[in-house]
Amino acid sequence: MLSTIFLLPLLLLVSFTGAHTKNPKRGIGFASSVPGDIINANQTNSVISWQYNWATLPPDYLATSNIAYIPMQWGSVGVDSFSSSVKILGSNTILAFNEPDNIDEANMLPEEAASLWMQFLEPLKSQGIRLGGPAVTAAGSGRPWLTSFLSACSNCTIDFLPVHWYGTGFEGFAAYLGDVHNAFPKYPLWVTEYAETSNNDTEVLNFMNQTLTFLDGLDWVERYAWFGFFRPSSPDVHYGMLRDDGGLNALGELYLGAKTVHTENATSAPTTTLNTVNGADNPTQLPATTWAPLNGSAQRASGSCAHLWLLGLTFVSGLFGVASVTW
Repeated sequence: MLSTIFLLPLLLLVSFTGAHTKNPKRGIGFASSVPGDIINANQTNSVISWQYNWATLPPDYLATSNIAYIPMQWGSVGVDSFSSSVKILGSNTILAFNEPDNIDEANMLPEEAASLWMQFLEPLKSQGIRLGGPAVTAAGSGRPWLTSFLSACSNCTIDFLPVHWYGTGFEGFAAYLGDVHNAFPKYPLWVTEYAETSNNDTEVLNFMNQTLTFLDGLDWVERYAWFGFFRPSSPDVHYGMLRDDGGLNALGELYLGAKTVHTENATSAPTTTLNTVNGADNPTQLPATTWAPLNGSAQRASGSCAHLWLLGLTFVSGLFGVASVTW
C-alpha cells in the first residue's frame, strides 16, 4: 500500500504534464485527402506543435485543430493578396515559394521571386512577422537557385531557410543539411519536407528514429516536418504516417511522440502500409522526453533534465513495478 501511495502522485504528474508537452520543433505538412485525419495529430498526447498545408488559409478543420497553422505563399499566383490572408490569421510566421527550382512546383526564376518578395512579402516584416525563404529542392538545381535568389534579393529580410530532402540513409540526410548550413550559415533551417524513400518499412522507421534525435539536438535547425501525414497512396510509398483506415501506423505513432517506439518491434511485410508497432501499445513503455520552449529561436532539447527524469522514472518503475504510464 505504501508503494502505491508513493507512486500514484508520480503517475498523475507524468499523465498531467506529458499530455500538454509539445515539441516546439516538430510539425506536419497535412496532405491527407480526408479532413478527419487531422484528429490523429490533435490528441492530447501528440507532441506536434505546428502545421501547414502548402496554402495561404487553412480549411475549417485545420483552423480549429489547436495546432499552430503557418500560411504559405506557394508560388506567384495570389501573392498580391497574401498579406491580407496573413492578417486574417494573425500569423507571426510565413513560408514562401515551394520548390521554385522545380518545373513541376512553383517554377520561378530567382529574379522573379526576388521582385515579388520585395513587393509583397518584405512589408510583412514591419509587422513583426518572421519570413521563411524559398524552399528549394535537394536536387542539383536547388542551391544554385537559392544562391541566385539571395544575390538578386540582397535587401530581403529572411529569418530562416526551409529545405527539402528525399532519399535513403541517414548519412546522406545529415550530410545534406550540413552542406546547406555551411553554405548559408547566417540562416537557421526549417526542414519542411523530408522522408526516407526506401521500400523497406524497418529502414524507414529506423531512419525516422535517427533523424528525430538528430534534428532535436541541432541548434541551427528551428523546425522540421516529416512528409507526410497521409494514407497509403501506392505500394511503393512507405513513408506515410497513416494506415488505410486513417489511424496512425508505426511512423505516425513514433512521430506524434505518444510513446517511444522501438524498431525491433516493427514488422516488415509487403503491404501498402506499415503495421502498427507492438511497442506503441506496450503499457510499460516509457513516454518520450520533453523539450524546452523556443524563445523566438532554436534551442537544444533539454537533454540532461530529460535523461535524469527518465532515469528516475525507470528506477521507480523497477522498485515498484509500474503497470502503466499514461501520456
